[in-house]
Amino acid sequence: MADKREAEGRDDGLVILRDTVKTYNGRNVLHNISLKVRQGECIALIGKNGSGKSTLLRLLAGLSRPTSGTRTVPGGSLRIGYVPERFPPIVFTPWEFLSSAAAVRGLDKRAAEEELSVLLRQLDMEHAMHVKMNQFSKGMLQKISLIQAIAGKPDLLLLDEPLSGLDVKAQENLLHVLLAQKRSGTAIVMSVHESKLIERAADRVLLIQEGRIVKETREVRRQPGAVAQVSARIPGNDALAEIAALPGVANCTPDSDVYLLQVEEDSIDQVLRIILDRGGSVLAVIPAEGIDARMGERLQAAAR
Repeated sequence: MADKREAEGRDDGLVILRDTVKTYNGRNVLHNISLKVRQGECIALIGKNGSGKSTLLRLLAGLSRPTSGTRTVPGGSLRIGYVPERFPPIVFTPWEFLSSAAAVRGLDKRAAEEELSVLLRQLDMEHAMHVKMNQFSKGMLQKISLIQAIAGKPDLLLLDEPLSGLDVKAQENLLHVLLAQKRSGTAIVMSVHESKLIERAADRVLLIQEGRIVKETREVRRQPGAVAQVSARIPGNDALAEIAALPGVANCTPDSDVYLLQVEEDSIDQVLRIILDRGGSVLAVIPAEGIDARMGERLQAAAR
């Protein structure tokens, strides 16, 4: 009976905010926010700095209590992974930090070590796993923060600017990891500015202005069959021939030391992964006509 109630609760939502208000020093930072997060969906929060996105993530995480209104977890319990905007300064190595975090969560030691090894490899941090983190760049710290949040397959993943400090290759690697988490049923709520992550992962986009949800857009991902342009450096004729022959690659045109590929949107993840796996680099992904204009309007509105 308990399992049935939990399943029914999670069908209704993993976490629900109802008319939540958050006040700091007498000032309302969030105003009457109502939001239901469902299993396996990805919600993108957009808005200018100070609009309340980070506060909303902390409320969803249960790290901050609403001044009024309610936060409920219908299933009774929730495994949450959280990436704050800034990683705290620590002197541990990644392996020490991640192993300790896994132990605190009660994860099986052997299973956790296997998962951490895979994530470190996927995000190109295997080489630095035993280096003190006080020597790390912002991007390297961001990767470790993301790994600690993802480890253990959380029900809900909360990300505050997850692409901050990451180069193009690292962004692509992270996107593949996040999409895999989403496919496995993890819900994701992320504060984000980059249209690439919104377009390829989000089911809903919420525009936050002055602590209020002022607009919601659903199903922003590109439609299958639309064609995007990928600008990439591809080393060697063998790799080039393999990529050009992939399903969904309609054209491959050289431009100096760069190749311009016309790629169907439903094949783009596979194409980008193979480019990176073959030692290439992705310089730009230009969305299908029409999609970028709509996303640009959303981001311009968020910046006002």
